[in-house]
Amino acid sequence: MRKLTLILLTAILIPLLNGCNPQQMMSHTFDPKLPKLNSVKAIPSSTSVGFEWQPVQGIAGVNIYRTDANAYAQSRTKQLTKVATISNPFASHYVDTGLMQDSAYTYTFTTIRGEYESGHGKVVEIKTLPPMSAVSFFQGIQKSKNSIKLIWRPHQDIRIKMYKIEKSINGQDWKWIDNVHHRMMVEYIDNYVQTGNTYRYRVIAVGFDDSFSKTSKVVTLQAR
Repeated sequence: MRKLTLILLTAILIPLLNGCNPQQMMSHTFDPKLPKLNSVKAIPSSTSVGFEWQPVQGIAGVNIYRTDANAYAQSRTKQLTKVATISNPFASHYVDTGLMQDSAYTYTFTTIRGEYESGHGKVVEIKTLPPMSAVSFFQGIQKSKNSIKLIWRPHQDIRIKMYKIEKSINGQDWKWIDNVHHRMMVEYIDNYVQTGNTYRYRVIAVGFDDSFSKTSKVVTLQAR
């Protein structure tokens, strides 16, 4: 029985190990003889940065390092973290996603071969794009004792996928209450209204890349 268990475990572990990328697991040792990657171009978006470089002969891949958002923007000594290992000598593009809008980042690149890594090559200082403009013509109307209707114009940017609706009751903190999907859908009805309360509303447009617009003007209504 024990022998059968070991055989089964081996059968499970072999494909798992074969599926791992050794370069991503490896901690590389510095080798000053390896060529540096100095030809890198970068294009920022709202929440991502795309990179392109000229492949270097005689290497196995590239390591990409990045600082935290804005943390070291004005510092000469930057704390870098490895964010990607490109384990293909022919690859020449990478997109770093999930970044903060309107934020400064520093990137640098090394080449790798086996367990060795070059010194830092190209250093790229870049800033992601600022938030898109806010929605316009935002208004609210009390339609019944318990309902307030909000309307606005469709956002002019076709990259918008939905709108976030936020509400504050009697001056309390803002809270998300719902999403309105599709750029052309430009109304929301709040059916949780009580007479005597003061309600404030604002709308934020959200892009397909999860970027955000500036916050709309605030609409304030006292429920009657």
